[in-house]
Amino acid sequence: STNMIKEYTSIASCLSLCLFILAACSTEDESSVNWIHQDEPIVFNPDGGWCWFQDERGIIDNGRLIFGSVSSFGDIIITNYDFETGQSDTTNIHPRLEQNDHAQPALLKRPDGRYLTTYSEHNGDHAYSRVSTEPGDPTQWQPAEKVDVGDRATYSNLYSLSETGRTYNFHRGIGWHPNVMVSDDYGDSWEYAGRVMAEEGHRPYVRYASNGKDRVHFITTNGHPHVYPNNIYHGYIKDDRVYTSNGTDLGEIDGRETDRSPGDLTQIFEGDSNNVAWTSDIQIDSNGHPYIGYSVTKDLGDERGKGGMDHRYRYARWDGQQWNDYEIAYAGSRLYPGEDAYTGLIALHPDNPNMAYISTDAHPETGEPLISDADGQLHYEIYQGVTNNEGASWTWRSVTEHSGSDNIRPIVVSDSNDWAVLWLRGEYRAYTDYNLEVVGSVSR
Repeated sequence: STNMIKEYTSIASCLSLCLFILAACSTEDESSVNWIHQDEPIVFNPDGGWCWFQDERGIIDNGRLIFGSVSSFGDIIITNYDFETGQSDTTNIHPRLEQNDHAQPALLKRPDGRYLTTYSEHNGDHAYSRVSTEPGDPTQWQPAEKVDVGDRATYSNLYSLSETGRTYNFHRGIGWHPNVMVSDDYGDSWEYAGRVMAEEGHRPYVRYASNGKDRVHFITTNGHPHVYPNNIYHGYIKDDRVYTSNGTDLGEIDGRETDRSPGDLTQIFEGDSNNVAWTSDIQIDSNGHPYIGYSVTKDLGDERGKGGMDHRYRYARWDGQQWNDYEIAYAGSRLYPGEDAYTGLIALHPDNPNMAYISTDAHPETGEPLISDADGQLHYEIYQGVTNNEGASWTWRSVTEHSGSDNIRPIVVSDSNDWAVLWLRGEYRAYTDYNLEVVGSVSR
């Protein structure tokens, strides 16, 4: 396998930067937003896909964007983009692991400047953990270590808390429930900590975010949307204990068994047969309060493959006392039959709770299908949205339009100086069958 798939010149990057000026990292006034529109985004990686239950999928460190993806052949790829030169290169750290986007790696920068990544096959019998060889270099990695998680492993979510020095890998493991491995040496070794929660007969789908200091927030469903009319719940973890949004202590994470269920957490949204929810994204604002994006399927139905033609995006924000929850956009139709609750996804800006990106094949405000002038076909496009009233109403403008292929699964990666919005462009036939490139825009 090759480490270098493709390079892109600084000239092309400069042209892209001129075309794609992104918004400032904080605004309360939509009139001050620099709206973006992209005729031709940067291609960071010509062959890569990802699922959305792993994070951080991308980080920014020392003027470089570093992110993981899974190639169409099942290679685990780390892409390294230099903001200054505009060059992008890729490193294949695990050839032919599994042809499945659930193998997406998570990334974390360690205090010593080296990088940690963890990943697993879709329901593999262990996870992989590995550390880069030198500080600041994402192109060379130590051999992968197999980590026994006690059951089948899926998903990786890496967070390190500065107050304790403890690193966490939240994953789906024992009982197909959210579990967690912990490390007190930043990933050099791991041990099993316990099951975060359980829903008898179901598998909660969880999204995590951390303030990097003392807690990890999360949102969860009751189960898979095909078998449960999901609610959305929130909680947080501090000192290895689980709390509701208002700080009610639900007990310690300790061992394989737990009586804690999603229903013990703070409910944000109540689902039913005509409103089946699925988690998409969660971020933390400057006050330490979470804000979330998620999808709701209005027509899932009882027969798999027959529904999922009407999805909506919702946004909710904790104000310190309550959750304020709103429907904000039409999300269009399913990505493909069989996974009828799959949408193009919503991504939130981690440094600006008033900004979101969505992928939809319907106009976000009217629901009108987005038929492309390029080929006369229905395609998913990327929209940027802003709110000036903490999520109650949004203004949407297209980032892409009249595309010749689909634009799905955006993410926003940010630090104090640089940020980027990335998405997948191409054809997505199933989570084991896709032809996608990772594209997007950057801002300094």
